[in-house]
Order: sequence, then C-alpha cells, then structure tokens
Amino acid sequence: MYEKVAEPIEVLAAFRQDRTEPMTFKWGNRHYQVKKVNLVHTERRGREKIYIFSVSDDANAYRLSFSSETMKWQLDDMAVL
Repeated sequence: MYEKVAEPIEVLAAFRQDRTEPMTFKWGNRHYQVKKVNLVHTERRGREKIYIFSVSDDANAYRLSFSSETMKWQLDDMAVL
C-alpha cells in the first residue's frame, strides 16, 4: 500500500539516449539508491508535463515526479515491499 509523501527531493539522474533514469535521490538527510526503474509515464496538469517514475530499492517502492515547468523533483508516494 502506497503512503502519500508529496515532499521535494534532490535527484541524481542519468540522461541516456532515449530515456532519463533516476539513479539516487535525497529525501531529508537520507540518500536512497535506486535499484530498478519499474515504470515511467507522463501526465498533464494544465500546460505542465509531469514525468512519473515508479522506482524501487531493496526495501521500498517510490513514485518520483519531475515537473517540466518548474524543473523540480518530488517524492509523491512510498510503499514498504
């Protein structure tokens, strides 16, 4: 079950030829290593395009979002695996 977080995060991402891949993110004072990108999709909020990344590490799953308008990342949700 996902728990709503909706907090800003800092993300280190790799920009590959055909995709963007979050590698690690910082939430509060902790760093989280992304082990797997499970799903990527986009949605529109007005004229703003939001990229949604469903990622996981060894213990949890996370939904990260990136706004093309503000160029900011957010941790939307997390779930314990």
